[in-house]
Amino acid sequence: MAVKATGISKEFAGIQALNSVDITLKNGEIHALLGANGSGKSTLAKILTGVYQPEAGELHIGGRPVASIASPHQAARLGIAVVHQEAPLIDTMTVAEGVALFRGYPTRRGKVSWTRLYDETASMLHSFDVAVDPRQLAGTLSPAERALVAMVIALDQVKMGLELLILDEVTASLPENQAAVFLDRVATIAQAGTAVLMVTHRLAELQDRADSVTVLRDGRMVYTGPAGEADNRTLIDLMVGSETRQRAVAATGGGGGVSRLWAAADSAHAQRAPAVQGSCGTAETEIVLQARNLAGEFMRDVSFDMRRGEIVGVAGLIESGVSELPKILGGMSTRQSGVLKVRGRAVPLSATPRELIAAGVTLLPVDRLRSGGIASLSLTENALLPALSRYWHSNKREERVMGQLIKELDVRPSRSKALFGQLSGGNQQKVLLAKWLLLRPTVLVLEDPTSGVDPNARAKMFDILRDAAAEGVSILFFSTEPEQLAAMCSRVLILRNGIVAKELTGDELDQGVISRWSYA
Repeated sequence: MAVKATGISKEFAGIQALNSVDITLKNGEIHALLGANGSGKSTLAKILTGVYQPEAGELHIGGRPVASIASPHQAARLGIAVVHQEAPLIDTMTVAEGVALFRGYPTRRGKVSWTRLYDETASMLHSFDVAVDPRQLAGTLSPAERALVAMVIALDQVKMGLELLILDEVTASLPENQAAVFLDRVATIAQAGTAVLMVTHRLAELQDRADSVTVLRDGRMVYTGPAGEADNRTLIDLMVGSETRQRAVAATGGGGGVSRLWAAADSAHAQRAPAVQGSCGTAETEIVLQARNLAGEFMRDVSFDMRRGEIVGVAGLIESGVSELPKILGGMSTRQSGVLKVRGRAVPLSATPRELIAAGVTLLPVDRLRSGGIASLSLTENALLPALSRYWHSNKREERVMGQLIKELDVRPSRSKALFGQLSGGNQQKVLLAKWLLLRPTVLVLEDPTSGVDPNARAKMFDILRDAAAEGVSILFFSTEPEQLAAMCSRVLILRNGIVAKELTGDELDQGVISRWSYA
């Protein structure tokens, strides 16, 4: 067997992240690691890659005992490679330059040999059967191409005998069709005899890809066995606990969490009557956002309206403008032409994020650490940052709001002073969602909001979003997950070739129909 870990324990500031965890990873096997956010998955992956060292436990790699892995560099020497969810690439640099940050720049007479750099990078990519131009800017790569380049960089760091490849939520930000391309390449590596540990939230990936499964909950191993032995319902119960899941199911449909959050912030929410909302996010007739002939780098002519309290989905391929539109609506990119109105008032062509927030439009971006939150600040500082003046010298109000936020969104750990960067991805996303809801926006734009979020946290977020829509917030929901759009939205806009090519409503709000229109 490639890697065996026994009795692994790890504690952070009195919080037990891992408690006597065992896992065995065999050569040629894809082993899925499941668990809710905060269950210890990432901590275990970081112990196996030398980022953290355990307080207790034993490691065997290639049959040899190892006291601990002191650093990522030592992990690479031991034959362990890791691919993270965020590719280690800089958008404004070429692929070859990104590779050189890890490999080093080849030089000739004291100068960078660009010809040699591009040739060596092309050869390296070709050796792993990755068809990417080394001269291409990293920012123009598709999500699947970024993931494949990241995997090549990781594998290249292992100079002698690849024992274990760890995929840490790599497919979380990939559309399903592109995730399949990436996982096909991973399967080839496993078939060559390498052990693969796949940390994932996508249960569907287990059916065709994984050979075995381990589930963590609250830092403990609660299940390990062959893939397919436990169905998805059982796995979810194991991940979150059957009692927790029953409470989540009972709460589906909303329970006034948003109104309680607003009340804690002394918002005048009671002055608004809630929208008349059904189970799919139907809304009042008041139009709150009008987009006419919006154009950008990829968008050519995008027009649509949004009504108060409506949940509208948006889907399509990246080149259709589906990744550009939320950035334009959030002020992160400038639209080239077109008219945007919020509650009848025109928004300037080059509006900044500050101006759009003032107009009533907020964006929850897909990249929560680069564009959403600040890792070195606390939960409180992140959640209250957009309206910090409201809480100046008002500790009681601050504590009341954060207490309600943590309770309503089930944020863990439940300490408002905890550093944002130390939270799991799902808990970070819940804090950021609450941050924007506290402003009581007219329109909330969500850019793939459940990327890297476990099923239990996802259900909690959906409950809160339904509550927000019932309180009159209009929600524009961009997602690469067709089943989520079908479950949450009253209609779905399909972008293709830079325009709204189709609007799906009624019986068309089906996962299969949305997938066919999105990826055709």
